[in-house]
Amino acid sequence: MRRLWVTAVCMGIALVACVDSVEIRPDRIRLAEDLPPIMDVRALRFTPDVSMVVGMFSFARQNVDDVALVLRDDGNGRVAGVDPGGRTWLVLHYAESGSGGWTIQVENVSGEDLQGIGFSLPCQADDIFWGGGEQYNFVDLRGQSVDIWTQEQGVGRSENGTPPFGDLTDTYYPVPWLAQPRQGWGLLIDSPAYSRLDVCDTQPGEVAIDVWDPNPTLRLFGEADGDAETGPLRLTEVLTRYTGRTPQLPPDWAWQGVWLGAQGGTTAVTERLQTALDAQIPVSAVWVQDWVGARNFGGDNFGVKYRWVHDQGWYPGLKETIADFAAQGVRFLGYFNPFVVPDYDDHYPEAVSNGYLVETADGDPYLFTIITFDGGLLDVFNDEAASWFQRYARAAAELGMRGWMADFGEWVPFDAHVAAGEGARWHNLYPERWHQLNRQVLEAAWPDGDFVLLTRSGFTHEARVAQIVWAGDQEASWDPGDGIPTVVTAGLTAGFSGIPLFTHDIAGFSGGPSDRELFQRWVELGAFSPFMRTHDGLRKHENHRFDSDEATLVHFRTMARLHQVMSTYFRELADESLASGLPLIRHTAMVDPEWPEAWQADHQWMLGDDVVFVPVVAPGVDRVDAWLPKGDWIEVFGSGQESGRQVVPTPAPIGKPALWVRAGVHAHLVEQLRAIVEAESAP
Repeated sequence: MRRLWVTAVCMGIALVACVDSVEIRPDRIRLAEDLPPIMDVRALRFTPDVSMVVGMFSFARQNVDDVALVLRDDGNGRVAGVDPGGRTWLVLHYAESGSGGWTIQVENVSGEDLQGIGFSLPCQADDIFWGGGEQYNFVDLRGQSVDIWTQEQGVGRSENGTPPFGDLTDTYYPVPWLAQPRQGWGLLIDSPAYSRLDVCDTQPGEVAIDVWDPNPTLRLFGEADGDAETGPLRLTEVLTRYTGRTPQLPPDWAWQGVWLGAQGGTTAVTERLQTALDAQIPVSAVWVQDWVGARNFGGDNFGVKYRWVHDQGWYPGLKETIADFAAQGVRFLGYFNPFVVPDYDDHYPEAVSNGYLVETADGDPYLFTIITFDGGLLDVFNDEAASWFQRYARAAAELGMRGWMADFGEWVPFDAHVAAGEGARWHNLYPERWHQLNRQVLEAAWPDGDFVLLTRSGFTHEARVAQIVWAGDQEASWDPGDGIPTVVTAGLTAGFSGIPLFTHDIAGFSGGPSDRELFQRWVELGAFSPFMRTHDGLRKHENHRFDSDEATLVHFRTMARLHQVMSTYFRELADESLASGLPLIRHTAMVDPEWPEAWQADHQWMLGDDVVFVPVVAPGVDRVDAWLPKGDWIEVFGSGQESGRQVVPTPAPIGKPALWVRAGVHAHLVEQLRAIVEAESAP
């Protein structure tokens, strides 16, 4: 064991204390008493076996010949990983970093072409583990193995959904981040390579981590101030201080009204918008994904043409239409994705002739199946290809669009080649670069920041370029594997992993069709989300919509008005987030970590520290349990007044969702919310 002498000043008296700083044993490295020991270091030797089917990946290791290493400290901030024969394979350079943490830089000194490193951390019987980025089925990852690889989260990934199936831990937005929030520490694998978190799954007593990078950097974060009551929040703040934070908030209109999903051509979009405005629904934007043209994916499933040009037959006089909407205070939002498909000669021939696509090892365009057709990917790391795409994006901005969905970004094959290097190395960095290209165009077109950028994919440093992240493609169903319940989990896990501004599709994308009850409950979830946006879904002719009947229309208007009132509160939280990195949607344990029951409140959202929202995510339910943290609470749509740190059964009929506000604050907010519901329900 090595000891580090430090000098401290306490109450004006200089003290010299001897503290255990780094403990090296053959089975572990313990950097500090409040950080977990790193155990079981291995040099990984194997042949990767990776395949992709419609954006979902599977990973396996063939010809495995790993080397178990013994750790030896040289006393100079370095630990050698030595095999039983005395040969050094790895050197771990460790140093203290800010916020009570440590940085470990792993160096492969073996001269061998290693595929990566493996190591493990302890897993105690009562440990809770958060992280992995945006997750849809688990807040606590204990008992799960998570691939840290941006990919399709698996449309219909439950057995009741729409094939093909994915794994329950697949995600568009992984972050190689694992934390024990009750103990106040977190580990970030600071490498773009594939990694796998086996969280007490294969071996219940350990967290096993494989990183397919022989020279990664590991960052261990601990409590900066030792205050257990702020543990999970503090970890998020420390993480985002390093990984990055949203650089600029969306404009006021993005918060204040509904983004109404509409498609089907100029007449259909105009009529839908007019229906909403006539019903006095606050609409701040129309989101028109098929401005590039519509495509039938088979049956009654409709999507968009994968191209970047205005479909003038579908939307004649689009610039004038956008101007007309703007005169009514409604912005027009569009759609882009990075696919380039042979079906459309608008782009594909030029892309191939100029080498603008992601390529195979032989230098050919890398084509793969996308839903029901084949296509390739824009090489965003090729500067000329990037500029080529941005010409089309600028044309959209010149039409007057105030932003768009920059979809996808997860499909670079493992064995592909991009201008920057191998796909295996650059795959996880593709989303950040794709979104940066889109953001650059919008910032140039609207330098005052009067635009929105909506994205779903990401990785560790995505927050530096992202603005609003949506949950991706859920089933239009109640299914707990891939329906409305997964949105609640996604909002909680996204926030802890550094995604502060979150939204989702009302009422799902694939599967369905949705019915009135599902639609209305999803609308309520949207009303108490930072941004409220509808989507027709793939089965747009069958899914329930805001104007399907009078009862739905009235309910939608009520919820939209509630959202409009909540927007002021959301904006206040967002202003704080710029400086702190804290999410607007928080797990209850982030607000009251010392209340044991708070760690089980995975079914509800804290909106900041002062609002508890419990959505209904199952059919036929009109009562839910609200986990109220410490303090005193007022039921907004009822007469309840309760002290915190208890579970309170709460009525939640359609139109009056379960909402509690901390007593003594936001009185005007409560008054406004109640007044809207009372006015809309009056005969």
